[in-house]
Amino acid sequence: RIEMRHFGVKVSIVEHGFFEAGLANSDVIEKHLLRLWNRLTSETRDSYGEKYFVEYIKAQRSSVKRLCNTDTSKVIKCVEHALIAKYPRTRYRAGWDTKFFCLFLSYAPSCLSDLL
Repeated sequence: RIEMRHFGVKVSIVEHGFFEAGLANSDVIEKHLLRLWNRLTSETRDSYGEKYFVEYIKAQRSSVKRLCNTDTSKVIKCVEHALIAKYPRTRYRAGWDTKFFCLFLSYAPSCLSDLL
């Protein structure tokens, strides 16, 4: 955003939190975890046990269901506003988690948050 200002281009940033777009995200995460599990030495896998891995996968699924927002229209609305607004904002935050984590920066002027 700062680099493009030099060329007279205004850039809006859409910062989104955790969104789950269907089961694809969970499947990708689980496949990655399985790949990592299989790369462990048999000694390490045995020390943790198969039950640990199964419970970990269950906990991961539960976290995705609890934490991830399925309403991706929030992100789409931010992008839409950034594209068609006469005066688009510098930053758009979609999702409660992004708003929470960026609470301090939301009160700071854009030049300060750019610096940070």
